Amino acid sequence: MDLPASAVKSLSELDGLPKEELESVLSRVAVALTSDDLEKAAVGTTSNDVERVVGAISTAFVEAGRRGFDTRDARATLERNGGCSSGTAEILAKSYGEIKRGLEERMKRHAMSSPILKLSAHACRADYVVSTSANGDAREPGFHLSWVLSDGRGEGERVNFECDAEEMAHLVETLREACRASEMIAARSDL
Repeated sequence: MDLPASAVKSLSELDGLPKEELESVLSRVAVALTSDDLEKAAVGTTSNDVERVVGAISTAFVEAGRRGFDTRDARATLERNGGCSSGTAEILAKSYGEIKRGLEERMKRHAMSSPILKLSAHACRADYVVSTSANGDAREPGFHLSWVLSDGRGEGERVNFECDAEEMAHLVETLREACRASEMIAARSDL
């Protein structure tokens, strides 16, 4: 799970937070991530530090939900990548476990109602220079991708782009993670 540096910094600072304050923050996170009631989610005024911590924990929970993590996976990832101590990671993972089902349902609802176009077709071509000019410049392979995105109701929108080998490897790994997470969520889904 890749978390922004600001989220990792905020998560690593949770060890110094009193338990009552951490529980209050976690209840705000739970309401923000699982409640449809916007007034309930915006509870009073708070300091920027509290908002930053709520944002960091929310980011970690959403990323864990996107990947279909259970509480054990969430705890291990928070310790390894989130900069949390074992005790804090345990508390956060327990809280994540309590809201996981509601979070996944809300994420599914959002995904299904979102106007985001779906990938309906794709093509990829790799260009590699076998020989170079007299100056000896060697070039990296280049990848040309073409995606057709559609909303399922009509014509698709074609998106063409290029990437180098490192960007292609990152794209492939991100797509694999998304497929694995989708398969895990679909396997647990009641649909």
